[in-house]
Amino acid sequence: MNIHLRMAKVFMAAFLRRKSSVNALEAFVVDMRVWPMDLDFNLHKNNGRYLSCMDVGRMDMAFRAGLHRPMFKYKWMPLLGSSTIRYFKSLGPFQKFQLVTRIAGWDEKWLFMEQKFVSRGHVYAVGAVKVLFRGADGNVPTKTLMHYAGIDDESPVLPQWIVDWHTADQALGKHIPKQ
Repeated sequence: MNIHLRMAKVFMAAFLRRKSSVNALEAFVVDMRVWPMDLDFNLHKNNGRYLSCMDVGRMDMAFRAGLHRPMFKYKWMPLLGSSTIRYFKSLGPFQKFQLVTRIAGWDEKWLFMEQKFVSRGHVYAVGAVKVLFRGADGNVPTKTLMHYAGIDDESPVLPQWIVDWHTADQALGKHIPKQ
């Protein structure tokens, strides 16, 4: 299924879903399937399609957590700062899987998320992303963002592997020449 159709499905489900309170720190699950256009020459899910599916999972989470309201009202744009993914197994043609998205934690600038691809009780890939939201006045503080998601607590302690990845990502960013 084309990524635009997957995103349209998320948007339609969000508007048709009954309003309910959710805990934005819980896992959000989207059921998906590997379609022929997701395949590469090895006849398994293309690595780029994993990242596109992760976009869909994050938008689903934003809608379910109620972040779409301030996003539309204040014209906030979610921006991906960095991502990493580790593949364990190949997802094959027509295989059903679940994309499990959860907020791992945040700092004053970044919202860190973990996203897992799970099928038949096995983890096929795990990714992490850092996201911020930007509005007309600049970056939206994560404290403001989390307030709209119904969370006024401090961030959970980030898993060490995400801390290590973020540290390495920041080091990489220092080596990129400023244009």
